[in-house]
Amino acid sequence: MKKILLSLSIVLSAGAAFSQTYNSPESIEFDYANNRWLIANDNAGNILARSSSTGALTIFATGLTGPHGIEIIGNTLYVCDGGKMKGYDLTTAAQVMNLNLGATFLNGLAHDNNGNLYATDFTAKKIYRINSVTQQFNVFVTGLAKSPNGIIYDQPNNRCVFVNWGTNAPIMAVSLVDSTTSTLTATTLGNCDGIAKDAAGNYFVSSWNLNGVSKFNNTFSAAPTTVITGLNSPADIFYNTLTDTLGVPNSGTSGTSTYTNKTSYHYMGSATGITEEVAKSNLSMSVNPNPVVKTAEINYELQNECKVTIRLFDIKGTLIKTIADETQGQGKQTTFFSKSNLAAGTYFLTITTASQKETRKIIIAE
Repeated sequence: MKKILLSLSIVLSAGAAFSQTYNSPESIEFDYANNRWLIANDNAGNILARSSSTGALTIFATGLTGPHGIEIIGNTLYVCDGGKMKGYDLTTAAQVMNLNLGATFLNGLAHDNNGNLYATDFTAKKIYRINSVTQQFNVFVTGLAKSPNGIIYDQPNNRCVFVNWGTNAPIMAVSLVDSTTSTLTATTLGNCDGIAKDAAGNYFVSSWNLNGVSKFNNTFSAAPTTVITGLNSPADIFYNTLTDTLGVPNSGTSGTSTYTNKTSYHYMGSATGITEEVAKSNLSMSVNPNPVVKTAEINYELQNECKVTIRLFDIKGTLIKTIADETQGQGKQTTFFSKSNLAAGTYFLTITTASQKETRKIIIAE
C-alpha cells in the first residue's frame, strides 16, 4: 500500500509540475491588485499566474480550449477562448462568464471605461463589442481587409487602436462613437500580434517577422524605433506602468532564441532596455500616514542631485496625476501629497529618477 501511495504521489507531483510550465504562452496581463502576471497558456488550455516578487508559477484557471487575449475589469479576468468569452473571479478563480459569441477565432481583447469589452475575431476579420455586465454583445466592426490581432483602448481619443496580421501590416483605429475605422500609420512590419501603451502614451507593437518589439510615439507621427529583438513569436504584450516593464509572451515552442516558449520581462525605463522585472532602487521611499486621510509625506533619499518625477496611478495602472517633476538635491527629501478629490481606494505612488524607480501601494481613506 505504501508503494502504491508513493507511486501515485510521484505521478501527481509530476503532472502538477508539467501543467505549471509554459506551452505556447499567448497573452499576458499584469494584475496590479495582486502583484502578479497572468498568462494565457494556449496549448495547455490554462491560465498561469506568475508572482512578480518571486517569479513562481501557479495555475490560475484550467479547462480552456485555447486561451488568447486576456483583460482585467474590476475583479474579473476575461479570456478569449475560441468563439467564447469567459470570465474568472480574480480572488477565487471561479468562472463567472461563459458567453458564446458565435465567433470564429477571438484573439485580442481590450475594454473601455464603460465596461465594454472589444474582442478581435482574427479569422472572420471582425471586432465584437461585449457588455461585461449585461453580457449583451454585437458585431462592432466587420469587413476588415486584414486579420485584426492585438487591440488596446485609447481613452483620450475615444477609440481602440489595433494591429493586424500579414505583410506591411497597418496600425488602425476604430471610433467608439460610430465604429468607423481608420489607418493611423502604414508599417513595414509583418504579422503584428500585440500592442501596449506606457504612461506617456507611447505605443509598443510586437511583430513575428521582426521577432521583436517596435516603439511608436503617441500620435504615430514619427518613424518607429526597435526596442527589443531576439524574441520568438512575441504575442499579446502588456506594459506595467508601475515598473516600466514590458511583459512579452514568446509563443514559439521551438528555435534557438533564449526566449523560446516562455515569458520575458523587459525594463523600459532607460535606453539600455535591460531585461529584468523590477528596477533596483535604494531610494528608501516611505509614505506617512498610510492610509491617507487628508495629506501625507513622501520621504526618500537621493544619492546625488537629479531630476525626480513622482506619479500617482490607480489600481488599473492608469496615470492619475503627476505630483512632482523637478530637479532635487542630494540627501533626504520630503514631498507633500494631498488626496484632494480622489475617490477612496487603492493607488500606487512611483518615484522615478534617471537610474532608479520605486513604487509604494497607498490607501486613500474616505
